[in-house]
Amino acid sequence: MTAKILLSFDTEEFDLPREHGGEISVKDGVKVSSEGIERILELLEKRQIIATFFTTANFALENPDLTRRILAAGHEVACHGVDHFTPKKGDIVKSKQILEKILNPTKTKSPYHVSGYRQPRMFPIDYAELEAAGYLYDSSVNPAFIPGRYNHLDTPTAPYKVHNVLEIPVSVATPLRTPLFWLALHIFPFHFYLHLAKKSLKKTGYFATYFHPWEFTDLDRFKEVPTFIKINSNQKLLARLDQLIAKLQSRGYEFTTYADFAKNHQKRS
Repeated sequence: MTAKILLSFDTEEFDLPREHGGEISVKDGVKVSSEGIERILELLEKRQIIATFFTTANFALENPDLTRRILAAGHEVACHGVDHFTPKKGDIVKSKQILEKILNPTKTKSPYHVSGYRQPRMFPIDYAELEAAGYLYDSSVNPAFIPGRYNHLDTPTAPYKVHNVLEIPVSVATPLRTPLFWLALHIFPFHFYLHLAKKSLKKTGYFATYFHPWEFTDLDRFKEVPTFIKINSNQKLLARLDQLIAKLQSRGYEFTTYADFAKNHQKRS
């Protein structure tokens, strides 16, 4: 079986300045992320691949047209909560209802159903609530240790089921569980990152990583954003992602959505 590449983008209102003591409105945060999405969609179309966009209800409500364009381009739209900065109990259900209403503006014989979830900032998730809401899968676990964020060194690095929901962990490179998420492509030398990605692919049969649309914009305009995040951002990160996709395509790996991956995993179980 061909190894799978699960590329995803946390499509949220850009709120990083708030996290570091600044201020930015939801509307302005959505504008920043929308700018990045335009560039991402262009790249994905050029490379003829599909991806998953974990989208907050805030983003979809502020920019419904772009949210529908993502789906129309053949990508998966999944849930990423309601408000990215302050997740609340009940958002698992509410975000699904809002997204499905926006993605199905007219009655059709085959309406689009959101099947996946990712908790904002990878905060702890309620699997029983996910199951009750009808989600097929979740991807809220980075099985690594990120200081100040989370410690998931005791969780599996391959997909596993909880309450009939398939958890698809973000990929790490063993044995040290080196994170291969968005920031790693900023700060690691490119060929080192590629080497670790291939190691992860060989071990688990898939490579799941994620980025944020705002990373592909000019972050220098926001003084609150830490310097280490600005490294290799904007067009430099777009070029790095393009190079990564090209390298993985050249090896025959198949890009798929999280939903299709979860459905195929369920068939094999």
